Amino acid sequence: MGGIVVLLSLSWSLWGSADDRPEQPADLAPHVRRLVAELEAVELARREAAEADLVNLGPRALDFLPREAPPGKAETAQRLARVRRRLEQAQAQSGLQASTVSLEGKMPLSKILQSIERQTGNAFGTGRIPSSGSVLEREIELNLPQTTFWPALDRVLGEAGLEVYPFGEQGRVELRTSASAAAPSGRHVAYAGPLRIELVGLHAQRDFRSGTGSLKLDIEAAWEPRLAPIRLTQRMAAVEGIDDRGRRLAAESPEAALEIPLPRGPIASRFSVPLALPSRDARALSEVRGALEVLAPGPTATFRFAQLSGAKPETQRVGGVTVALEGAEKLGKTLEVRLAVRFDEPHDALASHRTWIFTNPVFLETRETRRITPESMSPARQTAQEVGLALFFPIDRGLEEYTLVYQTPTAILAARLEYRFRDVPLP
Repeated sequence: MGGIVVLLSLSWSLWGSADDRPEQPADLAPHVRRLVAELEAVELARREAAEADLVNLGPRALDFLPREAPPGKAETAQRLARVRRRLEQAQAQSGLQASTVSLEGKMPLSKILQSIERQTGNAFGTGRIPSSGSVLEREIELNLPQTTFWPALDRVLGEAGLEVYPFGEQGRVELRTSASAAAPSGRHVAYAGPLRIELVGLHAQRDFRSGTGSLKLDIEAAWEPRLAPIRLTQRMAAVEGIDDRGRRLAAESPEAALEIPLPRGPIASRFSVPLALPSRDARALSEVRGALEVLAPGPTATFRFAQLSGAKPETQRVGGVTVALEGAEKLGKTLEVRLAVRFDEPHDALASHRTWIFTNPVFLETRETRRITPESMSPARQTAQEVGLALFFPIDRGLEEYTLVYQTPTAILAARLEYRFRDVPLP
């Protein structure tokens, strides 16, 4: 595809079902146990080597790492806690890396989409494709070993004569028959981690009175549906064009920062960047480069609080988030629960105008695993690092019959993702 430059190389894979995960080495569990045992070695060098080896195993070791050290083993407990913290941080950071897929052989489009969904967690919608049955049964031959999500999908859809409809349902990649008159080689697309960034248009404007003008870049940024970004920012100082004579074109108002709207539902948003107007003798932009700043939730963890009757404050921590049960009180047939969620590094994800934190799943669970959602919720406090919540649940049993379950990201991820377009003809 013309104009494509990959500027971010990512190696972590985000896998869906167990069927598509890479197999764990058969000896990983005993290997982790041996290294954990070495944390109690007499020699300091052996203890430090074992800690480093556990960290080097990466997040896959978390499944086999004990939660606690044996009683009376204070140093071992400290080392285990350090290892778990570093592995959880590495696992969280993988959230801003591109999902990867492997597609090899000849198979129907329906099977290809199912495989991509299993491997990445990104769901598809096909309701916008006319005669979708025949389209989905069309066989496509592919050779895409370990390819990141968006380049792989663009390749598949190009073969099938389809494209992404970016303004469809929340949490899905909606597909439709391609409406583009431009051949794929004539489009200008860049891939940066979980983002697909496309230059969709240029508009030149000249004011004859003032003699000034601008060249407006229309850009569409799409993200993997699993990502659900909290904030997407384009700093004007990060955008620059170079015309075919080698002259640089800076963005207007370089001190400005555009926070790109993230509407509920769509997996893409469009924004415009004004550059200085090129001289009349320029025929093309040899290069346009920029960077988007992304803020997104990391992997989700589930926190369970089973002691609600006469509840004392209880704190649980996973990765970079701490969830505290501050109290629970029965008021007739209503249970009031006070909960606090604190992030080590929230960036500005908890700013007062952001509401994502209030959509985190929370419910009471009975012994029969029946779920009871809150009738109402209100913020008790909100700071740069912490949100306090008051939750009200309808109940008809004693508090000992319920467990509070709360789910939240283990970290807030921030990244600067670069993009570049080449050989863009001027209007």
